[in-house]
This record gives sequence, C-alpha cells and structure tokens, in this order.
Amino acid sequence: MAKSSFSQLFKQRFNYLVRLDRLGVPKGQIRQALHQTQMVGLPFIYGSFSIMFVVYALIQQFLLDEVGQQMMVAVAIGSAVFLGIGFIFLLRGRVPAQYAELGTAVVAGVILLTILLRFFLNPAPNQSANLALFLFGAGVMFTSLRWYIFMQSICWVAFFVIFWLYPDSDEWLYFGVMIFVATFTGLVAHWTRLHALQRAEVFRFVEKRHRHELELRTAQQQTSYAVGQHITSILELETLLEQIAELIWQRYEAYYVAVFLPNKNLLAIEAVAEAGMGVPESGLRLRAGLTGLVGWVLANGRPLCIDDVTRDFRYDPSEKAPNTQSEILLPLKMGDKVLGVLDLQSDRPSAFSPSEIPNFQLLADQVAISLENAQLYDEIKRFSQQLEQKVAERTLALQEAYGRLERLDKTKADFIMIASHELRTPLTIVNFNAQMLMDDELIQANSAHHKWAESIERGTVRMEEVVQSMLDVARIDSSSLQLFLAPLDLVFLLRQVASHFKEAVRERMITIDYFADLNDLPEIEADVEAMQKVLHQVLVNAIKYTPDGGTIGVNGRFRPHSAGGAKPAGEVELIISDSGIGIHPDVQELIFEKFYQTGEVMLHSSGKTSFKGGGAGLGLAIAKGIVEAHNGRIWAESDGHDEDLLLGSRFHIVLPVRQLTIDDFRL
Repeated sequence: MAKSSFSQLFKQRFNYLVRLDRLGVPKGQIRQALHQTQMVGLPFIYGSFSIMFVVYALIQQFLLDEVGQQMMVAVAIGSAVFLGIGFIFLLRGRVPAQYAELGTAVVAGVILLTILLRFFLNPAPNQSANLALFLFGAGVMFTSLRWYIFMQSICWVAFFVIFWLYPDSDEWLYFGVMIFVATFTGLVAHWTRLHALQRAEVFRFVEKRHRHELELRTAQQQTSYAVGQHITSILELETLLEQIAELIWQRYEAYYVAVFLPNKNLLAIEAVAEAGMGVPESGLRLRAGLTGLVGWVLANGRPLCIDDVTRDFRYDPSEKAPNTQSEILLPLKMGDKVLGVLDLQSDRPSAFSPSEIPNFQLLADQVAISLENAQLYDEIKRFSQQLEQKVAERTLALQEAYGRLERLDKTKADFIMIASHELRTPLTIVNFNAQMLMDDELIQANSAHHKWAESIERGTVRMEEVVQSMLDVARIDSSSLQLFLAPLDLVFLLRQVASHFKEAVRERMITIDYFADLNDLPEIEADVEAMQKVLHQVLVNAIKYTPDGGTIGVNGRFRPHSAGGAKPAGEVELIISDSGIGIHPDVQELIFEKFYQTGEVMLHSSGKTSFKGGGAGLGLAIAKGIVEAHNGRIWAESDGHDEDLLLGSRFHIVLPVRQLTIDDFRL
C-alpha cells in the first residue's frame, strides 16, 4: 500500500478538524447535548471563580497599593457574592440547559468587568496581560463562537481605548502582539475543544442508538423465539390466531396488532385476530381492500414500514385502528404464496424503523409456518367431518344410482361399439376397395372409371370424419374425453392445420393472413391432438362461410395476470376472423350446439370446404367441448348475417397458459 504524501496527510487531518460528520444525528440535538454538558460544569465554574474573587479581594486589600484599591475590593466582593448565589441556583438545577451559554457569558462578563476596571484605574501596558489570559481562558469556556467573538471584541476595544488615552509607553506594541497571540491561540483552543465536544456527543448518540437497536433486535429475536416455541404446538386455527395477536402485543406493546387473511366469500381481507390497546372489548374486526396498505402487501408480498399512515397514498382509514399514526406490515409467506398479512400499528409517529423489518419478518415467517400447518390441519379436519357425513348419504345414493349408471354405461358402450364396428368397419372395407380400384391399371386407363373410384374414396373419408365427430361428441357428453397435456406451440400447430387446406383456399382464391403478434405468444399446456381438432373445425367453418376471393385473418395476444409459481401465468387468446356472410346475433351461441346449422340444410352444398358447404353440425360443438375441457372459452362475434354486405365473423379462443393443479385451489 502506497504511503500518503505530506500534503495528503495534512489535508486529511485538516478536513477531520474542520468538517464534522454528524452520522445522522440532528444538529439541534448535538447543540442541546452540548448545552447540557456545559450546564453540568457551570456550577463548578461559578463556585471556583466566587472563591477566586474572595482571594483576589484579600490580596487587593492587604498586599497591593494601587489607585482605586477600595473600589476594586468592593467589586471583587460583590462579584464573589453574585457568583456564589449563581452557584447555589445552578447546583439546585433551577436553570434550564438552554441558558448554559448565557450563564457562561455572565461569569465571563463579571471577570472581564473586573479586569477592565483594573485596566482603566491603572492604565499601564502590563495590565494587558490580564486581557490576554482572559482571551485564552474564555476560548475554553464557551461552546458558542458568537459569544466568544463578542468577548474578544470587548477586549480589543478596551485595549485600543486605553492605548488612545495613554499612548506614551513604548511597551504597547509588545503587549498588543501578546493580545493578538492570545486571541489566535484562544480561537484555536475554542475550535478544537468545540469540535472534540461535538464529536464526542455524536459518538455518544450513535453508541446510544446502536445500543438501543441491539437491545431492540435482541428483544425481537427473543420474541420470535418465544412466539415460535409457543405457537408451533397449536393446531386449532382460531386459537392459534388469537394467541399470535395477543403474544405479539404483550411482547412489543403495540397499539394494535392484527392478522389479516383473505376472505373469498366476502371478497375482502379480514382481520381474523386482533389485540392491543386500540381494540375495544367488542373488537374492531377491521376489513381491508386491495387498494389499501394491507392489500398492497398481500398482492406484492413485500413488507412496508410507514412513518405517517395519513401521508401515504394507499391510506384507508377503514383498515386502521383509531389514533393510528405509524405502521409496519409484514407478509405471511410460504414460498411464493402469501397467506395473509401481520399488521402492527402504533399511536406514535415513526414508531417503527426500516432496520427492524428483517427481525419482524423472521417473526412473520414463523407465524406463516404455523398458520399453514393450522390451515392444513383445519382442512383435513373439515374434510374428514364432511366425508363422514357424506359417506352415509352417498352410500344410499350410490346404491340407487348404481343400477342407472350401469344401464347408462352399457348404453354408452353399446353406442361406441356400434359406431366403431358397425360403421367404421364397413367404411374401412369400402375405402380399401376404393384404393384398390384407384391403383388398378384398367381403372386408371379409363378416366371415367378412375373418377368414380376417386369419388368413392372421398366419400368414405368424409363418412369416417363424420363417424369420428360422433365419437368425439359422445366422449365429450359422457365426460370421458381424455387429455394428454404437453407443451404446445399453438401458432406452429395452427400453421400446420392450415396447410391441409392449401389446395382448397387456392382453388377458391381465399387468402389467410397471419399477424405479427402471433410470434409473441408463449407455449401452452394442452393436448396436441385435441387442439388440432379445434383449429381444424374453426378453420373449416371460416373457409366454408367465406365467399371466393375472401380473406381469413389469424391474430393472437397474451393476457398476463399475477399468480404464484415459476411458470408464466395468464391466457392466450387466438382470434380467427373472416370476411364471410356473418352470423346473426340470435344464433351466435346456438352454432356451438350439436347438429345446429345455419340456413336451409337442404340448400347447402356437399363440399366440406366449398362455399356454404354442408356437414353434420358437430364441428363447433366438438371445438367448444375440447376448449372447455382445457379450462378455456370459445365464442363468436359478428355484426350480423348478410350475404351481400359480407359482414364477416370473429371466433375467439381463450386458453390458459398452464392448467390448474390442486395446489392452485388451496388458500
């Protein structure tokens, strides 16, 4: 480490002497402490100088022979009596500390008066030595530079007046230099002593503050330990909450202590346990909303320390006890989940410090652990009671419903069996033979025969799709639709499904536009095969009711919302719009019902993707069932139905980014 140069060392020492780092202690508090220190020593100064004046009067009377001797003896005795009386008053503590400087100025004035009287009665230059001694002594008596400069000014004025009246002596210059040196030395001594006293008071205040903080933190840790030890064995939720509030109030002597928990039934945050001097016998039972301080802590999971609650923009008087002025609020957290809020209120401003938050949060974390355990115990206990009550009821109901369910299951199984064997098996045979015919050389050589074979093949594929749609509807109605969730890129799947209609949209000159916002959509948790059916059905519907040369637009957006967990929370909304004939407002919900079709069914064309093509009326019903099975929503919007104006329609598909688990339903 390089050594500091002389100039650097001098600058450091000079700055240390001139500048005072108050370390956060207010200037007025330092001044008040200096006055108190000065007042402690003032009785000693008065008593000492009272004795000195008595001795001085005796010396003046019996040992000296000067002009005005009797007058100086009388002044000395009067000064001694005056300072003696002052000593008695100061010793009894009759004078407030704020008058310490004035008291010092009084004793200094008495001394200076005696020196000046002797100087004017005996105007010899050597009398200036008394002024020099006074200038240095006053420098260590005062803690106010203003008073000391005032005393110095009187001394210099007196010196010049005597010199002006009696200028004949050659020694005036020598004693003038002496007074100048005394003045400068006194200033240095005054400044050094004052700086040392101020620094000592600052260190005393800082040490006192640190000791207080240490004592407070020790008490908080002891309280946290005591609370944790006391409440960990309590499993009854109501008893636990009351014990928490009561114990914290007794330990911290807070004006108001409350545990706030969200009440889903009332859509509010309710104080379920209260204690403190601010709580009447009937209780306050305060409630908080999401816009107040309690709601902010619950929503953000971060503590708050408020010096003056009325000045905070989140202040809500309905969640405060009467006369509350300051407050500290702490989230009761278990991992990323906030269970509630621990609220300590005081009827004094700035009663809590931000430095206390870590210790209070340690206490809140212990409360949260106990609260979580009690809630789990309460849930298990309540579930057990409900289970015992319902077992008897359900047993009889199950016996009655067993037969009916057995018949329904058999009917459903028979339907699926018929659909899969009686319909799909013949279709498979027809489709196989159609493929054989299409591959036959003689058929291929005859264009008419080959065209007939292609028609058979298309018909069987169309029929298989209808059968599959009926199976999907049956599974949805019987709640037997099984989803295999996996991460899914919805935009990629959409483009893949749309590619199957490339030939159809080309023939009909329909344009599919993909908006740039689709690239910002996150992956979702969904069943890939099921979502493929949803997008297929919605795109088929858009193509079917859009005339040739029309446009289909695909847009999307991510709608986030706050939730716990590491995964992104929110919803993905997909919007598929078309420039087609539109949907009448009266049937915008009916189109999602099974077998519903718009217009005259017999007038529809038979092509799946031809304009107003026919179908079984199951596509949108299947799409709705699958979307709702994913905890999503689907609906249609349109300004009306008009085949000339082509008002168009918009289909909205909203899906959660992640599927809910059982943990998401717990408080």
